[in-house]
Amino acid sequence: MSRYNSAINRNTPSVSVRDNRGLNIRTLEYLRTQIDETNSNELITRYQFNTQGFQVKSTDPRRYKNQSGSNFTRIFSLAGNTLREESIDAGRTITLNDIEGRPVLTINAIGTRQTHHYEGNTLPGRLLAVTESIQKNEKTTERFIWANNTDAEKNQNLAGQCIRHYDTAGLVQLESLSLTGAVLSQSRQLIADDQEADWRGDDENSWRTKLNDNIFTTQNKTDAIGALLTQIDAKGNIQRLAYDIAGQLKGSWLTLKGQSEKVIVQSITWSAAGQKLREEHANGVITEYTYEPETQRLINITTRRIKDSTKPLQDLRYEYDPVGNVINIRNDAEATRFWRNQKIVPENAYAYDSLYQLTKATGREMANIGQQGSQLPPLITPLPIDDNTYTNYTRTYTYDDSGNLTQIRHSAPASNNNYTTNITISNRNNRGVLSTLTNDPNLVDTFFDAGGHQTSLLSGQSLNWTPRGELQQVNQSGNTAHQWYRYDSDGIRLLKINAQQTSNTTQQQRVTYLPGLELHTTQSGANITEDLQVIAVGQAGRAQVRVLHWEKGQPTGINNDQIRYNYDNLTHSSELELDIHGEIISWEEYYPYGGTAVWAARNQVEAGYKTIRYSGKERDATGLYYYGYRYYQPWAGRWLNTDPAGTVDGLNLYRMVRNNPMTGIDEDGRIFKTVATGALGVGGIAYELYKHKNQQVERPQMPSPASESYGDQQVSKITQKASALKANYDPIKQMAHNITGRKEAAEHLAQGQVPGAQAIKEGASLVAAAGEFAAAGDVGELNKTALTKAAGTDAINNFSLTLDGIKKVFKAGAATATVTPEKLEELQKTTDDLKEVATDTLITGASLGATVGATLDTAAAVVPHPVAKVAFKGLSLAWKVTGIVHTAEELSELAEKHKDLVSNELGQELKREVTEANQIRRGTILSKVREHGLIR
Repeated sequence: MSRYNSAINRNTPSVSVRDNRGLNIRTLEYLRTQIDETNSNELITRYQFNTQGFQVKSTDPRRYKNQSGSNFTRIFSLAGNTLREESIDAGRTITLNDIEGRPVLTINAIGTRQTHHYEGNTLPGRLLAVTESIQKNEKTTERFIWANNTDAEKNQNLAGQCIRHYDTAGLVQLESLSLTGAVLSQSRQLIADDQEADWRGDDENSWRTKLNDNIFTTQNKTDAIGALLTQIDAKGNIQRLAYDIAGQLKGSWLTLKGQSEKVIVQSITWSAAGQKLREEHANGVITEYTYEPETQRLINITTRRIKDSTKPLQDLRYEYDPVGNVINIRNDAEATRFWRNQKIVPENAYAYDSLYQLTKATGREMANIGQQGSQLPPLITPLPIDDNTYTNYTRTYTYDDSGNLTQIRHSAPASNNNYTTNITISNRNNRGVLSTLTNDPNLVDTFFDAGGHQTSLLSGQSLNWTPRGELQQVNQSGNTAHQWYRYDSDGIRLLKINAQQTSNTTQQQRVTYLPGLELHTTQSGANITEDLQVIAVGQAGRAQVRVLHWEKGQPTGINNDQIRYNYDNLTHSSELELDIHGEIISWEEYYPYGGTAVWAARNQVEAGYKTIRYSGKERDATGLYYYGYRYYQPWAGRWLNTDPAGTVDGLNLYRMVRNNPMTGIDEDGRIFKTVATGALGVGGIAYELYKHKNQQVERPQMPSPASESYGDQQVSKITQKASALKANYDPIKQMAHNITGRKEAAEHLAQGQVPGAQAIKEGASLVAAAGEFAAAGDVGELNKTALTKAAGTDAINNFSLTLDGIKKVFKAGAATATVTPEKLEELQKTTDDLKEVATDTLITGASLGATVGATLDTAAAVVPHPVAKVAFKGLSLAWKVTGIVHTAEELSELAEKHKDLVSNELGQELKREVTEANQIRRGTILSKVREHGLIR
């Protein structure tokens, strides 16, 4: 296979057709799968908008060609909220909000009615409970208990916080927060296996009877900006982290309970652009990274022992096409072998069609591997692998016009391993199953429920789902074995139980997922035969480090407290696994969509404890990969259910990473992200849109763990990267690519000439006002007396934040109900500083804009003061609206998710004051844009 031939992309533009409002009503793409094809297949995607400018219908090329109706049909309220959405894949969803914009009633496709209950009008309006009902069977699935203002609660920074949350998995209890909002102590108590989440009534003691006795407490220590320094997990193991002056990780350590501290990461070296250059682990192994100077794409990962630097353990070399698709991977650490008159090179090559869908892959596999299925192939042991192990293979992939993978054709002539996997796609939607379940497109829907959740996996395996659309149980034929799961309110798995029924007893393997820790127990009848702790070192460089500590039932052939380093490839798949001495435990290679092509280990016992595999995700006994929000079936290249993020990756809600598994990854089952700088950059933009679209800011949440806090976001680190980008940036070149959409969006927002901008002002007017005010307003214009009174009503607490190395503190004292002129001046200074950054980014383009947007979003997330929060969010919205989001639908979706700004007294007063100020200078934002030559 040739490395790259541009002929396949010749005369295949992507064309957008816009109406007189600037709305995209058609997208034309041209598909060519073979280089020698003279003609390409024209694919038309159609969009329809209502008079307000909201997208009411969208139709993919397959349905457009067949004239079989739209993929999505939506009905909007006058404020732009989606009232009803009809999806051919995910079914019907109805959503009703209250006058404040908060969700009140949601009815999903399988008939679950979810109702949110809030405090009355005399209180802040916080969420108190969530009830769910199916066929008149109503349960209270969530309860929120809020802290008061006692001295004990204030001493732990808990005043006004949600301190107990009874959810679908049990109880999570907040014990202490830092000044920056990072969690210092938090406990999780799971619900008993034989109980369901139903927290009805007002007696909290009765709720607690449903819980297990075990309480799992995690304690954190953070620095002044919220960065995690130490974490003590629920079993007393301690992780410690250290950072360099730029806020990048430079070392980590682990102390098992009752033992001395062990080094995990010895050192990490970073480039000025924040790219990892070298890391050294405690097992005497270093990994070095090389980047292409022109594109900054990763082109080499070399892993070697320090004591034997001439012989690498892994030497992965990547080649890309001009847009960043991976076209070749070569492992120079492996030797070329010969078997049955074929030359077997440790190399993989890939070809793509004109839409960048993977169409062909070549590489090597084990000679005895057989056909890919849900089970792992036979393990090769012991190491090293001999020359008779490998053979060459070729795979070709076929897709329909909706982007459904319909066929995988596998060919390995030397081992006679030739087979074809066919996927049958419904003729009504994008649902699909293996042809072994049915060959009839008319019958595919019988293997799914109304919400698009697959109900049959393989022959004899049935799937059950929760009312919220989470996989609940996988049943084997004859009910002799099953695996079931429990999730928290965010849909993250906390418990997995695998049970097998024999003639004499029941075997059960149980995994409990906690911060930095997994608890594995094996039980035979009433006897616990194995008690294993798996400590997942949170930050260990590129490698995932897992420590296996047995309290009971340690098997022979493996050491207790074994430290296992999993070294990843470009797509984060775990290939090389080393022990504390740098010796190989296992080696694994993968087919493009996730099946195992090579699987070898030094012994069977150690191999059995590897669970992190393809894409760095956990593989269950069912063969499914758990990503966080969805399960993935690698033998079919499809998700089990529809994308919870909606259409951010297109109208096909089952498609895996846009059919480009060598260039893209999916971190949690919701959205495609490219692994190569410069490759398919729309993925990064879609991710920014998705973050805003799914910000449930009106829904109170327990604070995030310290590992996901403001400290982890490292505002100072982000702004330093932004400064480096700015210093080396050529605005003329960037503006040539970026200016059109930015100019239009700025003009629309300033003049209110399009329905999208009008919807923002009507549906979330405070956000639009704050955006204008951030660009042209002055804090001194605000009515200080009214704001002071409102601040007292809201009982605002003190807070601090660090941005760009300058620490600024704003205070609104609830006790005195005063806002001093000095603090208002500080607020003005911060607004001025951020205006300067926003103005610079308005010139320098989307690459810097994404970084600044992340900075502003992070600051807004951690600042509890509503005035500052409005400033930060207003700036973030103003920048993103003018920089990236320039369609009416995207504008309204962003505004729709920021209505929490008007949910308090201070927000209401600020809205009035800012709006009045904006009336005087309605055109000022436009003149600000004109100053920099963006519009004339």
